[in-house]
Amino acid sequence: METTDLVKTLLKSEEDCRALREELATLEKTRRLKERGEMSISDDAINSSAISKSSKSRTLTLPIEAVGDLNSKAGELSLVVKNHKKLLRERKQLENILEGSIEQTAEAKEENEALKNTIGFSEGATLANLRDATDAIAAKNKLKHDILNALSDREVIKLTLKRQTENIKSLTEELLASKSWEEQRADAAEQLENKKTELNKLREEVQSMQRLLGRKDKQLDNKKPVDELALAKSAENDRRVVLHKLDKEQEYVRLNDMAIRHRALQIAKLEKRIEMIGDAVGGKDSDDDDERVDIELLEQLRKEILSLGRLHIEANARLEALDADVADLDRRSTGLVRTTANVRKEMSRIEREHRKFVNAQKKEVEVEQAAVDYEIKLIEKEIEMLRQVNSRNGQRVVRQ
Repeated sequence: METTDLVKTLLKSEEDCRALREELATLEKTRRLKERGEMSISDDAINSSAISKSSKSRTLTLPIEAVGDLNSKAGELSLVVKNHKKLLRERKQLENILEGSIEQTAEAKEENEALKNTIGFSEGATLANLRDATDAIAAKNKLKHDILNALSDREVIKLTLKRQTENIKSLTEELLASKSWEEQRADAAEQLENKKTELNKLREEVQSMQRLLGRKDKQLDNKKPVDELALAKSAENDRRVVLHKLDKEQEYVRLNDMAIRHRALQIAKLEKRIEMIGDAVGGKDSDDDDERVDIELLEQLRKEILSLGRLHIEANARLEALDADVADLDRRSTGLVRTTANVRKEMSRIEREHRKFVNAQKKEVEVEQAAVDYEIKLIEKEIEMLRQVNSRNGQRVVRQ
């Protein structure tokens, strides 16, 4: 932009110089014409004064026509004098304008020369040279701009280096005030070892968690799904078996009831006979032909009655137990159905929690890994900084 502005200014100044030169030539011509006019006017005035003197000496001898001519000449002379004064005023104005133009021309020449010197334009240079000079100035301006940018960058770098130097000085003072470099190096090495051990422990924990998660995944993959149909069939088969046993027990109880009723009829008959025997034994006129009862048969009947009563009680107890088993099987079947649904829900919940736990563990491991890596980098940077400070201190000691 500066080069194009300079070129435009140069061309404009050349045009102004050319116009000023033309105006100066015009003014010179005008001045010469005025000088010629003044010379002619002065010659006419001299001639007219000589004529007036001769006419004064010969006023008495001149005719009237000569007097008219003299009057006309006097009028013309007054007009010429007026024109002469006007031309003198114009000459003065033109001289002032000429002086101003000369000064402007000199200033324009000086400015032109300064611009030529600025862009490196010589007298014999052409437009190509001017273009080359313009390109050179553009390159120069670009180089100047780059230099300014580099200087600004250098200032920024200086400020950064100054801050870093101050930080290093403060760190050095702290190091010198607190511990020696060897102790700090040992502490840094110890911290590095501790971080490495912690990192190894974390890696081992991560690996163990990964192995545990792998085993859990395998167990979940290898675990057979619950077959609800098989469970329902098994429960139905158990129910049928229990119902069959219940039918058998009911039939057995029915037979026992029939046997008990038969025995009860026999017992009733025997009791009636016993009563009859008792009446016969207690009476005075007893016949020898009356029926006698065998005591052993009576005892046997009593035992059979007692055993049948026990069997009846046992059958009732077994029947109640079978009813309880049937109710228990019903409860178990409904419980199995509910358990199957609950197992499905629990398995889905366990899988979701397992995925959440795995993702959380992975994220935690990644965060821990990034934090450990960052701490290791910081420790390595601190160790490198301490090494550089130690080397600089060693060089200073050697120089001293």
